[in-house]
Amino acid sequence: MDDDEPTPTPPPDPTKVAQAQTGSNISTAIANSILGNANQVGPLGSTTFNQSGMQTITGPNGERYQVPQYTQTTQLSPEQQQLYNQGVGLQGQANTNAAGALGQPFSLSGLPDVSNDFSADRARVEQAMFQRLNPQLTQSREAEENRLVNQGFQRGTDAFRNAMDNLNRQENDLRLGVTERGLQEQQGLFGMSQANRGRALSELLTSRNQPIQELNALRTGAIPNMPNVQGYQGGQVGNTPIGDYIYNTAALQNKQYEQQMAQQNAAMGGMYGLGGAALGAGGRYLASPGGNAAMSALGTAAMGFMSDRRLKRDIRDLGIRLMNGIKLYAYRYIWEARERVGVMADEVLRVRPQAVHVRGGYLAVDYGAL
Repeated sequence: MDDDEPTPTPPPDPTKVAQAQTGSNISTAIANSILGNANQVGPLGSTTFNQSGMQTITGPNGERYQVPQYTQTTQLSPEQQQLYNQGVGLQGQANTNAAGALGQPFSLSGLPDVSNDFSADRARVEQAMFQRLNPQLTQSREAEENRLVNQGFQRGTDAFRNAMDNLNRQENDLRLGVTERGLQEQQGLFGMSQANRGRALSELLTSRNQPIQELNALRTGAIPNMPNVQGYQGGQVGNTPIGDYIYNTAALQNKQYEQQMAQQNAAMGGMYGLGGAALGAGGRYLASPGGNAAMSALGTAAMGFMSDRRLKRDIRDLGIRLMNGIKLYAYRYIWEARERVGVMADEVLRVRPQAVHVRGGYLAVDYGAL
């Protein structure tokens, strides 16, 4: 059937666009990886990047991409390699020594005991000091008592006892001093015992840690100078904004459709403007002698589809006829590229004139009246 609305031009397929963009992004990433990982050679050694395989990546639409995999290899110079081999050998021997030392059970049974029971030693010290102090205290007490009696203080009186209190306090202070000195002696002996055990423990740990220290020294002293090279620089695969492609395609389709409608409306408006003034003249022409009076009456009837042969091009007979014998043709309007199917107004005029109308000086067909 013939209609007046144009079909918009098919827009780009966003899925195919996304697929092409993804492939381009992956190719760019691969190229960047190749360009960014140059082989390096220096006095200490060299580093090379070699392709070692391929990895298959599946895209959003099931498409498969082959991405190369690379292996980074670092090789020392002969001098550095020799130093490395020597260090490995020394470390192996040191490991054996350390394993032998660490394989021995670690025990503290041979260390000196630390005891806080020095009460006997403390008692001996205090006894020796009291043996020296007590005779002196006895002499001092007798001398003080004689002095007080000579001064008129009688023994047993309060005055005598008060006078002797000072001496008693002095004697107590001296005895407390002896006790404190005994405590210091006990603490000193305990400290010496701890020191002896600490020295013995330090010697034991030194003998056990010596192989480990030697191993650490070999590890730090026999390390070769490694080449200063950059790591692998992987290419970054850009994002494919398939959602944007879909929305942009829809927007393009709508814009194309609007442009085609505007062009058709402009073309039809031009024909209507040109034919409007001639519509009455055309009707009078059809009503003149030799004209068709029925067509004059239908000249102002309802508008039909433009089917005037003069407005069509690329006309092609399809070999199909309607029930009333009217042929169907394929054709294009002179203002558009789309191919349509319909009848020719001049042929309809001969078979069913009531279905033909005049619009702007051109014949139009009311398909509903066929």
